[in-house]
Amino acid sequence: MTENESQDLQSQDPESQDPESQGLESNDLSQGPKAAEGLSSDSQGDEPNATEPSGTEPSALKATAPETSSLEAQGQESQAPEDLKPISSAKPPAVVILAAGQGTRMKSSRPKVLHEIMGRSMIAHVLNAVRYLEPDPLVVVTGYEAELVEAASLGFGARFARQPKRLGTGHAVMAASEILAGGTGSVVIVPGDVPLMSPQTLIDLFDAHRALQADLSVLTVRLEWPGSYGRAVRDEAGWLERIVEARDATESELRINEVNTGIYVSDLPKLLEALTELRPENDQGEYYLTDAVSIFRSRGWSAAAIEASDPMELQGVNDRRELALAQSVLRERINLSWLLAGVTMADPSTAHIEASVKLARDVVLGQGVILTGSTVVGLGAVIGPYACLRDVIVAPGAVVGPHQVLEGTEVSGV
Repeated sequence: MTENESQDLQSQDPESQDPESQGLESNDLSQGPKAAEGLSSDSQGDEPNATEPSGTEPSALKATAPETSSLEAQGQESQAPEDLKPISSAKPPAVVILAAGQGTRMKSSRPKVLHEIMGRSMIAHVLNAVRYLEPDPLVVVTGYEAELVEAASLGFGARFARQPKRLGTGHAVMAASEILAGGTGSVVIVPGDVPLMSPQTLIDLFDAHRALQADLSVLTVRLEWPGSYGRAVRDEAGWLERIVEARDATESELRINEVNTGIYVSDLPKLLEALTELRPENDQGEYYLTDAVSIFRSRGWSAAAIEASDPMELQGVNDRRELALAQSVLRERINLSWLLAGVTMADPSTAHIEASVKLARDVVLGQGVILTGSTVVGLGAVIGPYACLRDVIVAPGAVVGPHQVLEGTEVSGV
């Protein structure tokens, strides 16, 4: 992600991720942080900064940490919440979601994180993922159109910190410091523009951080073409030494293909202390959270790079092309989760089922079916080809004919 982080939300209730009840995003890991193709970038909403990944370049990732933890990513089958491996800590972490940016490359007056993917805003997907950490507190940093973002996130129990001037990722976390002050334990920092990120990735990242007894951990990925992403420079023992911008990197550093995703876990008191040492000594005049790595090391505190293994999961969304890509990936995951839950689809490649839709077993969907909003389809019902249903309740055994367009109604069974 870039130093200008996007952070905005839409009013959505947390989804359950149970295919029997919601058919939600199903990109969970069971054994380690998987990453996503591309990384979070432009997370405050402005143009990409060379310090952090922009989410546009191909990547392939794995999950490891200094000399020890290698976490293998699993497949993309959906997992119900009870199947998620819980965090190992008795004390839940604080979580900060960076959602203050406009997202200028979206070419929209709407805050970037309020753009929808499969019927839910990007920030709603992120909020759903972090809630499995049971955060205490959960802080959303807002800025551009702050009232809209805050109103949209009320159902998640978040507290809000305002960042009127967007002066970088470090500055965004500074905005949350008043809420975080006096806290102990750990804090997880996540950009608001990574809608494909799974809960299990965050759980495994948090657990790996604790297992390594690190003071600061950064989720990284390996990219075939790292381009302008910030490089993760390790020391001889494998610990993270610093994150260097591509434009400031030496030739040897530019050959490093491990890059920063903008997702962090840190000892909370130490991070708050390190924030006081951040300086806007760069050509952007911004406070970079990446500089905290060097500050930690200078104080003798440990920093770890924990690799993720699935590039797609950490794909940041910065423009309409990346929004369409994320929607395509999530649509495929949702459809797969319903197929595994006992729903028949004549052509899964053409079915469009939003994350909020509920389907019973033995439902049959014809080619090109579109189901959106709060639509509920009962046991054994048949939806004909190219039918479009929004906020419709279909009774068990009912049949909706081809090409029908229905909204806000009920269809009785036989």
